[in-house]
Amino acid sequence: MSLSSETISNSLRPPLLLLALILASCSGNFKHVKFDSHEKTVYVDDLISFRQEKDNFFKTAPESPLTSMQKTTFERLNYYPPNLDLVFHVKLLKNANPKRIGIEATGGETRPAEEYGRLQFQIDGKNLELHVYKMLGDDSNELFVPFTDETCGNTSYAGGRYIDMSENHSGEYTLDFNYAYNPYCAYSHNFSCPIVPKENHLDVPVKAGEMKFSGQ
Repeated sequence: MSLSSETISNSLRPPLLLLALILASCSGNFKHVKFDSHEKTVYVDDLISFRQEKDNFFKTAPESPLTSMQKTTFERLNYYPPNLDLVFHVKLLKNANPKRIGIEATGGETRPAEEYGRLQFQIDGKNLELHVYKMLGDDSNELFVPFTDETCGNTSYAGGRYIDMSENHSGEYTLDFNYAYNPYCAYSHNFSCPIVPKENHLDVPVKAGEMKFSGQ
């Protein structure tokens, strides 16, 4: 599956974290990213700029998931405030023999995928894990991290949210929930989107990233 049908253009990808960030170790498989005052300012400014660019894409781009009618009243998407406690440097525990599976989609089809590995981290002192998938058939190096959490159906989209990561050879990644985004079917029933597998439910509230869309 090509995730391009559910994501904005590559030009709107989250910026890389500053190399100067200070990492405080919390586990062998993850670290909380710690920011000094300057780094915090830069990070928040970059996040706000990214969100403004995404809002403009939704308002004006022909590829926007919004209908013409929705665009006439659209001002901005809803976001949680920046949450710097939910930015992690993680080691991906890659599966030695990845299993091929099918991920169901809202349109009724099943999309081929590979169980690529797992990410382990903590939120509010609770040990958590997310499975990472590689969607097959699109020749992409994108890794797909869908999840649901305790905000779903309340302040965030009931169907869950997604995080994308670009595959690399180091096995080290940034897991940043401030860039968690809604699938396109959160805005319109004209789209079919992968359904979050049950094993990727986080039994904590993840108050970061995109919130429930209120423009329908």
